[in-house]
Amino acid sequence: MRRFYILLPFFLLLHISTTINVCAQGTYNLKGTIRDNSGPIFGASVQVVEINKNTITDSEGRFEITNVAKGTYTLLLQHMGYKQLKTTVTASGQTKEAVFILEEDHTQLSEVQVNGRTETQQAKLQPIKVEVINTKAIQEQPSTLVELMNRSAGIRIRQTGGLGSNAGLMMNGFQDRAIKNFKDGIPMDYLGAGYNISLVPVNMLERVEVYKGVLPTGLGADALGGAVNMVTKKSLYRYAEASYEFASFNTHRASVNALYSDTTRHFFIGTDAFVNRSDNDYKVDVIVTDQETAARSPATVRLFHNKFANYYAEAYGGLTNLKWVDELRLGITWFHINRQNQYGSTMSQPFGASVSRQYSVIPTLRYRKQFGKLGIDQFLTTSNIHTAQVDTLRGTYDWYGHFIPSPSRRGEISMRGSLSDITFSYFTSRTHLGYQIGERHLAEINVVSTNIGRKGSDPLGLTLPETGQDILSLPAKYYKIIGAAGIQSVFLNDKLINNLIAKFFHYNTSTINVDIYGTALGQHRTTSENSFGIAEALKFALTANTFFRVSAEAATRLPEQDEMFGDGNFHRSNFLLKPEKSTNVNLGFRTERSGAYALEVNSFYRITRDLILKVPIDFLYTQNQNVENVKGLGFETDLSVTLNRWLRANGNFTYQDFRIFDTGNRLKEKARLRNTPYFFANLALNSTWNNIGGRGKLNLYYYYTFVREYYLDYVPQSLEPDGFLGLWGKAKFDAPNIIPNQGLHAAGFTYNPAGERFSIGFQAKNILNAHVYDNFRIQNAGRSLHLKLNYTLK
Repeated sequence: MRRFYILLPFFLLLHISTTINVCAQGTYNLKGTIRDNSGPIFGASVQVVEINKNTITDSEGRFEITNVAKGTYTLLLQHMGYKQLKTTVTASGQTKEAVFILEEDHTQLSEVQVNGRTETQQAKLQPIKVEVINTKAIQEQPSTLVELMNRSAGIRIRQTGGLGSNAGLMMNGFQDRAIKNFKDGIPMDYLGAGYNISLVPVNMLERVEVYKGVLPTGLGADALGGAVNMVTKKSLYRYAEASYEFASFNTHRASVNALYSDTTRHFFIGTDAFVNRSDNDYKVDVIVTDQETAARSPATVRLFHNKFANYYAEAYGGLTNLKWVDELRLGITWFHINRQNQYGSTMSQPFGASVSRQYSVIPTLRYRKQFGKLGIDQFLTTSNIHTAQVDTLRGTYDWYGHFIPSPSRRGEISMRGSLSDITFSYFTSRTHLGYQIGERHLAEINVVSTNIGRKGSDPLGLTLPETGQDILSLPAKYYKIIGAAGIQSVFLNDKLINNLIAKFFHYNTSTINVDIYGTALGQHRTTSENSFGIAEALKFALTANTFFRVSAEAATRLPEQDEMFGDGNFHRSNFLLKPEKSTNVNLGFRTERSGAYALEVNSFYRITRDLILKVPIDFLYTQNQNVENVKGLGFETDLSVTLNRWLRANGNFTYQDFRIFDTGNRLKEKARLRNTPYFFANLALNSTWNNIGGRGKLNLYYYYTFVREYYLDYVPQSLEPDGFLGLWGKAKFDAPNIIPNQGLHAAGFTYNPAGERFSIGFQAKNILNAHVYDNFRIQNAGRSLHLKLNYTLK
């Protein structure tokens, strides 16, 4: 059965290839080039009026609208500073690529209204709720993707330290792996830790789509709380871009993107690469133990063994726009991570010698083709990700960096020590099929299968009690398949859009059982489960810019392999994890007036069984454990306003009240979900000034973020603040597990001295040097200064 699931995408591909001649008839593509008297126009809006399809032109002024039925249509062509052009075209087998000339309109430069929508604008209008983060708009700022997402409504990224530390996404009450990560619609598990939201430069991305609740059929993952889809930059024919950032704590971040296409647009090659490096030697407040008296006292120290370095490079090439393929892309990815371990899951104990690393070389293949009404998108990858941890110090360090020898120890993290070397093998296949049923219905099928194995060695690690055999030498296997089938329908002259999605989940694992403290029990454990889910998402438009959204879902989330196997570092295995199941309901409203304001309000309700939550254990390690019953509701609002020609403002806040129930424990009953913020808010001001020094442009900005105090562990409801919804006042106890109120200020500017090609960006973060506590109450950096240079050649 497993072999059948793995080979299913290949059978589908073979079957579709035999039906090309049948399916390639009946629909056509509209192609053209838009120019003015001096050359092609980039970014012009193209709309097919009768069927409301939109696109924009590329850097050569070209556009293509696919899957158009035979007939005569009206094209509406527009661009800022040009007169609107309406023209008639015919879609047929003899359709040729036309050239359209736009005339400049000098009288209406400040009032041209563009009706066509970009992909970013279209994503915001789908029936499935998605928060679209436009990275192109801020790529010149020295801001990280983590910071951008934290400024969005309903989203918090929690990190366990500085640059390169583990980052977990929290959204609408769900955390970490309950929210899936994708790169261009493909689950990112195969990339390990080499490509994630804390490392990827914003320069690499076109936008980030954050889905809340129900996922589109095309993503088709086992997510409860939603998903993050990082959309890489689209082809601009030929371009090269480089950026370099220097910041406090000896932080360096650099990126290079380049793409080349031949003049026929049938062949392309490109590369994406980035480097992240930091000493992360910022100051923190800790409890220091005196070695002679054992007295414990607070102190402020500088981290001394916290360096991080990450290198990533991807080379790709392929073919496009041929009869048998729209895109065939072959890629090869390499990454390497070196990390010094300063502390474990909490800051209770310092380390001064332990290091870990991860590296891999990963090939990928992607094939996409539209055969008339039928489209296929097939992705394949296989990889071996190598992880290692070295912990062989015979002694320990204190927070001042002093070494304390202890010959009886074999490691500073544990008495046993570690020389682990683990290989995780991945094979991932993702197949997506879409079929257009008339003009109003689109049917989709998406199948993702993942086969993962773990094998390694650790001469200092755990062994079987009977034979003394290294447990890492025994293979651990994990397999899962997620199938989704959906149909999107449009009714009432495009006012009503409905998505109905059904899902199937299967997984099985096989390994040696280990208890909560990492002790090998010597029991071979096999787990297998099948489950089904269903989701419905509906959007009703009152006007072109005002609509309601509602969605509901009965979802299942399977345990991930790293949650069950551990990561070979500070995350413990737990082979007793059960899948988490949830019923989710979302309701939202959005309205906007172009160039004036945009308002969005959303609410959500969740009830979850066996929620998988990452918790600290033994002060050094983390482990995923099931929380039997969790329910709650929340709401969020986001408002953007254009105050005048040069000043824009944005503000949002999120409140969520998630509590455990039916615990059988009077003190824990109805307690807030541990280690989970329940109120946070953001404010942003942006000002743009043109014609600085002739051709220059200056952008000034200010950001403020507030997070209400929350609790590292469960706290009785009777001890929470008395203020309205707990939003003010103090908790009725004083303990280290309170994560206090946090207010962070940041400000900066970007300057383009002559056009868009070169920019200088500066930002001061945490201006008031406030204490910043994040996931598991780990302290993050204080005030820091960042300078970024960006150069683009198109």
